[in-house]
Amino acid sequence: MNVCIIYHSESGNTRHVAQHIAEACRGQLVEVTDRTEYGRLTGFLVRCKMARGEETTVVEPGSIDVSGYDQLVFGSPVWAFKPTPAIHAAIDTLKGCEGKRATAFCTHGGKPGQTAEVFQKWIEARGMKCVGNSGIHQKDIENEKKTRELIETLVKDLPSA
Repeated sequence: MNVCIIYHSESGNTRHVAQHIAEACRGQLVEVTDRTEYGRLTGFLVRCKMARGEETTVVEPGSIDVSGYDQLVFGSPVWAFKPTPAIHAAIDTLKGCEGKRATAFCTHGGKPGQTAEVFQKWIEARGMKCVGNSGIHQKDIENEKKTRELIETLVKDLPSA
């Protein structure tokens, strides 16, 4: 089974988890970056407001063709209790995603808020089937047991690589 892990990471926490997921299922990693220029202080506030409003931003890559994959995994940090505008833009610009199985995960320093529900809404709006959703607190990212539990939740139906 071919798996594509598409994620946005600012501090490296989401990237770290995405790399562990890729190792567990021999998946392909695609990191999405926000290409919009923001000021240092105002950038964080603006992007949190955009996350809260479930907006998108300009990302690189501009679109991702996932037609060759059987399973998609999306990852994002939590900003203002929701996934980031960058991962939202990535989901919006996917090519060949209709009918695919998808799971999502978030990394957070507080509470994940509405992240799971919003991820599911975005995934299903693109014609994918959301089959799993999970999160991990930043204090548990280096905890091997917690990371393994998250990975098992996200890839439980996939054959071992």
